[in-house]
Amino acid sequence: MSLDVRLIDKKILEDVIELVKPHTPQYCYQCAKCTSACSTSKVLPEYKPHLIVALTRLGLIKELLNSGIIWACSECWKCAEYCPQNVAPVEVVIALKNLAIAMGYKPPEDLKVMAKNVIELGYISPPIEVLSKEFEMYSRTTLELPPLIKPYINTEAVNNLRKLFGGVL
Repeated sequence: MSLDVRLIDKKILEDVIELVKPHTPQYCYQCAKCTSACSTSKVLPEYKPHLIVALTRLGLIKELLNSGIIWACSECWKCAEYCPQNVAPVEVVIALKNLAIAMGYKPPEDLKVMAKNVIELGYISPPIEVLSKEFEMYSRTTLELPPLIKPYINTEAVNNLRKLFGGVL
């Protein structure tokens, strides 16, 4: 793949840099400490925070958004802790996610399901049954665990989630 300079959109790059202040992606010297610390990259080898920062610096933001790789970030913030240059790749990824939504990109279906669960249940996933080593299924009731209490859900936050996902929740 060759670099097509027409892909570089300076306005989008400036928006991302503005969104991640006071962090400075332009200071990244590609040491890859962020990637070595990244929880996601340990299970998804193609996820490389230092490469996301490099592509952002080059202005290849639409390429990143089209790839969908930004949605893999678990936002553990280890990359920010390990970065010797205060780049905070997680901030770049969050800015890219926000930009993606603002530009009309749709988040992955799994993320929509989690948001819907938060709205309806207050948790990202419903309670599940567990399987014992004897292959018997146990629920919270059979384990004599108390029922889950639905946490307080801020109405404004719910409305923001619905708006974020285009009213499909």
